[in-house]
Amino acid sequence: MKIKALILENFRGYQAKTIIPFSQFTALIGRNDAGKSTILEALDIFFDNSKPDQGDACINGDARGVRIGIIFDHLPTEITLDRGARSTFQAEHLLNSDGDLEIHKVFNLGVQRPSGAKIFAIAVHPTRPDLADLLQKSNTQLKAVIRERGLEANCNLNENPSMRQAIYRAVGDLGLSRQEVPLNDENGKAIWTAIQSVLPLFVLFRSDRASSDQDPEVQNPMKVAVQKALSEIEEDLAAITAEVRTRVEETAARTLAQMQLTYPELAKTLTPQFRTPTWQNIFKVDLESDDGVPLNKRGSGVRRLVLMSFFQAEAKKKKEEAAADDLDGQRPVVYAIEEPETSQHPENQELIVEALKEIADAGDQVVITTHVPALAGLVPVDGLRYVDSDPATGLPRVRQGTPEIYEEIASALGVLPDPIKSNSIKVAVLVEGKTDVDALVSFSHVLSASGDIPALDQSKIFWAMGGGQTLKDWVERNYLGSLNVPQVVIFDSDRTSGELPAHEEKQRRLREINAWANRTAFMTRKREIENYIDLQELNNLAEGKLVYPAGIDVDHSDLTEVIAAALRDAIDNRDLRFRPTSHREEPIRVTRRNIKTIITAYVIRNMSADGIKTRCAYEHEGEVRYEVLEWLSAIQNYCAA
Repeated sequence: MKIKALILENFRGYQAKTIIPFSQFTALIGRNDAGKSTILEALDIFFDNSKPDQGDACINGDARGVRIGIIFDHLPTEITLDRGARSTFQAEHLLNSDGDLEIHKVFNLGVQRPSGAKIFAIAVHPTRPDLADLLQKSNTQLKAVIRERGLEANCNLNENPSMRQAIYRAVGDLGLSRQEVPLNDENGKAIWTAIQSVLPLFVLFRSDRASSDQDPEVQNPMKVAVQKALSEIEEDLAAITAEVRTRVEETAARTLAQMQLTYPELAKTLTPQFRTPTWQNIFKVDLESDDGVPLNKRGSGVRRLVLMSFFQAEAKKKKEEAAADDLDGQRPVVYAIEEPETSQHPENQELIVEALKEIADAGDQVVITTHVPALAGLVPVDGLRYVDSDPATGLPRVRQGTPEIYEEIASALGVLPDPIKSNSIKVAVLVEGKTDVDALVSFSHVLSASGDIPALDQSKIFWAMGGGQTLKDWVERNYLGSLNVPQVVIFDSDRTSGELPAHEEKQRRLREINAWANRTAFMTRKREIENYIDLQELNNLAEGKLVYPAGIDVDHSDLTEVIAAALRDAIDNRDLRFRPTSHREEPIRVTRRNIKTIITAYVIRNMSADGIKTRCAYEHEGEVRYEVLEWLSAIQNYCAA
């Protein structure tokens, strides 16, 4: 289950109803006091990690109707509802018109001591008077309805969902309409408890740096560990709780029975009340430093490094679990981090973002706030949310997803492209990623050594990555338009079969770029630049120990996956000692993440010129041509001009 959107109304600065969409990795970008932290704290309140007070009500809004809602998608196929019976959100008519689970909590903060929230599911639900409150009815009440309608044979009288479905089927027209379905009343409480058990775990890491014995920046990661561990054994804990409750209540019943005999008046005033334990308050984990200095007395930067290490460890664990298909049944986690750059060196800031991106890629959601240009530039553009004030009303607003907004963010925060360090630049070469640059340099190294082309003078080339998905990439791409130099653009076709043409949008882009003066564009005939290697030449580099699956379409398969699997198999089972190096002769670790670099910086660099030409040859009007030579020649021609 994932957060699709947050809904705020009358909460702090968000007076009007505001819907804030979320992505797998969401970054709330904006200046100080724009309303970014408010969003994180609203989430924290929704997930019952903190409580609102009178100061959370919007000054000019209705303090009696402070609303925090969340829309969830990626819902479980089944859920255990009241009395342990299995059902679905759809069958219980608990979904909104988009088929998502939408839960609202409404607080009355206009009183001295606010009470708990009223909880509703915003759903397309039955409106007929005899059906509208079925979710609130107890098992006894539902049985009465079933018997009144003569439906005993159509359901299981021990399961509330079964009885509700029998009633719905018997009625036919349910009068479905969007409405607020209360989850505070009667049996609705049991349904809300069941829903809570499948909601994501939410944890908020604040930028505040308290220095107490239970420093939040240290304790929060450990609290998450406890929460996750408990969620994975939830059924066991429920069984333990039930067993303890049964035994305690039996003992209490025996005690009261004895008191009835000897102290009847006193026995009337005693009623056994079993309190279900809050397991996460029972278990605590502390981190102590070896030199005897308490971790909470260390510098704030060190404490934040503990947090960074936690994210890196979680990212690694998630990737391992995903690789082993061991993620089924796990409750996802939403990591909300306020200003992850706090007290960190720029290199550590980048490491934190990379770790968070890996966590998001593995399935958990990440939400951060920032107003630091270097950090904002690393964020995926589809997750950017720009928080600022509406000029017309002065109220906070949250916007996303258009080039105009990206430009506003870049301008407001000062996200700039890398400067050109030389006035001798002759050509800008735009490719999809860093490994494409590695590939072109490798191709040039081999083909210039063979005499097929002159060597490239890289001092005359401005390399730009145009296929990346971060704000920095977007700025870099737009920046190229203002350079007064020719451009060579090379992008992947992404074709997955020789029978399929490239997507029409890519073909349109190719025609559009080539129509401009001093611009030359190429689209790979194969899937991507990694598909131009020779698998046999790679096997020669790997001591002949690689085993590839049969029937590979070398031109259109995802070779990074094929090669990653073959290398891992040979290293684990055939004692392969594979030592790839970069263009700087630095070792490259053999990991899934580095496979593209291994292919482009090492394998291609060690191919033969004939091998490269064989892999990139194609026929045009009866003439044999070589793609890679065409790319490099276009760059070379501009350099020589």
